[in-house]
This record gives sequence, C-alpha cells and structure tokens, in this order.
Amino acid sequence: MAKRSSQATMRSGNGGAKQIPWWIWFLGGLFCGLGLSALVLMKQWAPQLRDSATATTSPAAPTNTPAPAEDKPKYDFYSVLPEMEVVVPDAEVKSAANAPVAATPTPNAGSGTQRFMLQAASFRSSADADTLKAKLTLMGVGAGVSVQAVNVNGTEYFRVRVGPFPDLRGVDAAKRTLESNGISAIALRENAP
Repeated sequence: MAKRSSQATMRSGNGGAKQIPWWIWFLGGLFCGLGLSALVLMKQWAPQLRDSATATTSPAAPTNTPAPAEDKPKYDFYSVLPEMEVVVPDAEVKSAANAPVAATPTPNAGSGTQRFMLQAASFRSSADADTLKAKLTLMGVGAGVSVQAVNVNGTEYFRVRVGPFPDLRGVDAAKRTLESNGISAIALRENAP
C-alpha cells in the first residue's frame, strides 16, 4: 500500500516550489503602470522644457523675416448663413398673398437676387427625410422638393425643403397645402450670394 502515497506526490506536479503571493503580482503591475505613465508624461513635457531652456539661454537674434501675407477670410457656415437666409414671418406671407396684383410690379431693392423657400422639416436620419420628401411629392406641392445635408456642431441633419418660389404667393399656396396635411413649414427668404 505504500505505492499510493508515492503516486499522490507525483500527481501534484509542483515539486515543492513555492507560489508567489498575489499581492506581489499586484504591486509589480502597479509599479510597471506608474513607470510607464511617468515615462509618457516626461516625453510630453520634455519638448516644452527644451524649448523654454533654449529661449532663456540664447538671446534672440534679429532676423528679417517678411510679415506673413494676410490670409483670405475663411467663410464659416454660421457667419454666411444669417446673411443668406431670413425667416419670413407668416403675417408677411399672408399679407403678400392677399394683396392685389399690380399691373407693373414695383422692384424692391435686390428683388432679382431673392427667392423664397419652405423648410418642411429637419431630421437626423436621411431615411426620415426621404420619406417626407416622397410624401410631399405625392401631395403635389408645386415646386421642387429637395433634401439638403447640413452639418451643425458635428451632427449631420437632413433638411427637407420645398421651392424655390419666385414670390410670396407661391409660398402661401404651398404652405396652406402643407398645413392642411399636418406639416408645419417655415418660410425662408434667400439672398443670392
């Protein structure tokens, strides 16, 4: 029966070696992580330290460098858009639609550069915008229906627009058609650039 005890020791397999406690592994990992993070921070700060050291030790030699050419102004969506699009109040649309037609139209300042649009909705998904576009087309809205992709603060929106209309009468007729179908639209006046 002595064989049983010898077989039990052979199966254990560690041969009397001690295991390393878990807290030593934890501390080793912690120190490695701290060391790597310190190395990364030093690499980020090192160029700044070198630049400040060279700036203080060597006097700046005057050089004749030409002044940088003035850059052309960069056009930003938010600065250009308010100049191009103006929301037309509903009262103005209705009063213009009810006004009698003059025999000779009186030209407004810049009337040749204005056009009117209706914005039916704005969606975050293009599928919703396309669905509304199809619905508006089936309604028989007189002018063209389009979907415009716009990026606002990093988020893409899809605007569904109806138009352009040459005057406010067309805008009023299309807006009434949309409102009778439960769609609230915004009238816009666009100035051509």
